[in-house]
Amino acid sequence: MYKNYGARHIFMAIGICVLFFSPIIVLIVPLALVEILYYQKEIWLTYTPKESFVVVGVAMFLIVLACALLWLLNVKKVAIGISVVCLLSSSVLFYMASFPHVTLSDEEISYRTLFSKQEQTYSWNELDQFLYYVVDKEDDGLSYYEFYFKDGEMLTISQNYYVSDIQMRLNQKVRSVGVDVDYIE
Repeated sequence: MYKNYGARHIFMAIGICVLFFSPIIVLIVPLALVEILYYQKEIWLTYTPKESFVVVGVAMFLIVLACALLWLLNVKKVAIGISVVCLLSSSVLFYMASFPHVTLSDEEISYRTLFSKQEQTYSWNELDQFLYYVVDKEDDGLSYYEFYFKDGEMLTISQNYYVSDIQMRLNQKVRSVGVDVDYIE
């Protein structure tokens, strides 16, 4: 028996599939983007900031919204126009999600924030102060590092699994350039 599904039902199915897979995409895409774009052999850490995950989440929401509008408004011209704007906005957000990153190597610390125009690069000798904020496991948060540079800039890195893996190397590198590791509880 042959069933004739309308275009609106196809967009509903696409929207449901995107909604179903969006948590996986939100967790994997920012990590993959940073690893692919910024990884080099001599780098010990390529870190993905939280902003990247939020931006990819908003982009996925816009894709689901585009499909939902086409389904709810029965593929009318207004729905098509708004959906195209949502998809274009989603594309721009995916592009923007590739910007934020932090890389640590033996020679330098480099990072780029979400809305910055260029990457900031500092040698380890430009590090002025290094703080490690210890957060109790009971306090629903992660411990984090703050890097203060001699020009007044500051970088924060949360201690996730990847940062924990290089914690000893990071502390040794900071001490080797004559900066104390200050623990704050």
